[in-house]
Amino acid sequence: MRLLYVGGVLGLLGLPMAWSSGTGTPKKEDVPKYLKMLKTSQLAKERALGAEMLGKRGAINVDDVEDAIEPLKSALQKDADVKVKAAAATALGNIAPDPQNTVPILIEAVKDKNLELKMAAITALGQFGAAAKAAIEPLREIAKDKTDKKLSLTAVLALKSIIGKKK
Repeated sequence: MRLLYVGGVLGLLGLPMAWSSGTGTPKKEDVPKYLKMLKTSQLAKERALGAEMLGKRGAINVDDVEDAIEPLKSALQKDADVKVKAAAATALGNIAPDPQNTVPILIEAVKDKNLELKMAAITALGQFGAAAKAAIEPLREIAKDKTDKKLSLTAVLALKSIIGKKK
């Protein structure tokens, strides 16, 4: 469901898949390398790649990236580079860990002024499905604002994922 949702949102928006810049499917044994990149690299591009690859691996097997969840949350909240923050939000959506503690962080990211980060956080919230019910009101506000149609549509699609089909 999570991968289908991401592909559907990005496809509808005419955007490339969120995983396009990586180097394929990461192996379990590569997780420490990507975690080190995320945590210690001086280059934002490398930190973003580390987050992206951890998200890819986590979408395959959450247990493989257990040690990366807190560093990803930290990167989303504290990294100085917005691309790293967006990559961390995307990774957290792919992994969908611990909704009780992750969804509030993503809701805060939705309030950021940077469009790339907002889109990544909205998409990630949609990947949590019903577990992201706390995001309904902020997403409704974004969906109502037609200033940026892509942002509004992304919020609508995330809401559909969270709320489910109406009868």
